Amino acid sequence: MRLLPALLLAATAGAAEPALRPVLDESFDGDVLDPKVWTIETGRRRDSLNSPKAVDLKDGVLRITTWTDADGTTYCGFVTTRKKLTVTQGRLEARCRFSVQPGTQIAFWSQSPTYGRSGAAAGAATDGVEIDILETTGLKKGGYQSVLHWGPYKHATEKKASSVQHPAPVGGEWHDYGVEWDDAGYRFSFDGKVVWTDAKCPGSKAPQFLLLTSESNLKGWNGERPKEGYGLKDASRNTFEVDRVRAWTR
Repeated sequence: MRLLPALLLAATAGAAEPALRPVLDESFDGDVLDPKVWTIETGRRRDSLNSPKAVDLKDGVLRITTWTDADGTTYCGFVTTRKKLTVTQGRLEARCRFSVQPGTQIAFWSQSPTYGRSGAAAGAATDGVEIDILETTGLKKGGYQSVLHWGPYKHATEKKASSVQHPAPVGGEWHDYGVEWDDAGYRFSFDGKVVWTDAKCPGSKAPQFLLLTSESNLKGWNGERPKEGYGLKDASRNTFEVDRVRAWTR
């Protein structure tokens, strides 16, 4: 992992500072995540347990496996840069592949610690935005969606969202998923090509942290978990693999 140092950033800025400056180039080398950048969050979430038991690094790949042990507990992975690394009006990109079963959702996304603080959708530029770059479930059969959420989650009239569906079955292959945003809006990319733009959602000016996650419900919008669960870790086909993550900030 390379967390780009301030000295290098200053050197790259020079007299004519570029619009975007690199702050993260993560290739998941080694056996453990860099604790200066990443946290594996733990605890109950929905109908499963976030745990390091679901997260592995091997051969330069971060692998999140959603699986079920013999007592019926389903384990998920929640890997974030919360409180460690943020991007402000920048660009995020990850090279991923996935195989997701019903009852599970996986995502490469970004969030702000001040999301919804103003209590109004109009305050999203300073509050921050939930930016779901790649989000999918077992029901999408290898397709995915990109979604923007802004305004307080629990406020019926101020909660806003905008989304697009990418139905092609791409999950079984490695692809690059990205987003760049500024005052003009959001530009989502697939393998370097812009595939969706949105100007309805205010361009977040808040610091945004990164997340690579899996979540599982007994039954929900992501489908219904099999009664027997997903099997032990080595047998589970419920996987989210990430080969590389890059981030730039303005």
